[in-house]
Amino acid sequence: MITKTHLSGFLLVHAAFRAEFCRLAEACSRPRDGVHEELLEEHLALVLEMLHSHHSHEDTDLWPKLVGRDSEAAAVLAGLESEHAELDPLLAAAADRSIPLPDRSPTLLRLHELINRHLDHEERDAVPYMLEHLTPEDIEADRRKAMGDFGRRRIPVIFGWLASGADPGLLTAALADTPAVVRLTFRLFWWPAYRRRFVRLYGKAVALPTAVEA
Repeated sequence: MITKTHLSGFLLVHAAFRAEFCRLAEACSRPRDGVHEELLEEHLALVLEMLHSHHSHEDTDLWPKLVGRDSEAAAVLAGLESEHAELDPLLAAAADRSIPLPDRSPTLLRLHELINRHLDHEERDAVPYMLEHLTPEDIEADRRKAMGDFGRRRIPVIFGWLASGADPGLLTAALADTPAVVRLTFRLFWWPAYRRRFVRLYGKAVALPTAVEA
């Protein structure tokens, strides 16, 4: 049986989604200039792609796996899948570059509200099934797949984005499963680069949780 520590990567992604749409809603309401606007579009596209990938993995792989191991999970997971479908029109509107960014800001704020509600539901009702029925091998296979989906060139930005929404304990647990060279590279290069990106995006600094060690 796994523990919540095994799910730290999954929950780290949730924490990033919980934080980012509110940040984006505020920043997109008043881009500073064309360069800032293009950076916001790029970052928004990345976050939306990550959310689509996360939901697709749940709907096509994770939820069916859990139902196969416990049929009583079916009703709960079907409800979560229907929430994914309800979010789809908002995600499409948020991605529509024919709509000026300031006009998409209310959509992003609504996404922030609905995604946090959905993640509350998921962590309350689906995570217990994950803890009961997934194996360490399942978790490792999902981690390898996620890293492949990220793409080597995007890993530094994605690691930085994930860290920017995490509390110290969660980030420490998630990084503990990575090789020491990755943790060191993260602290020395990826995180400083993402801090600079964060300032360009949001006009303020973000600190690295102090519990993270190389």
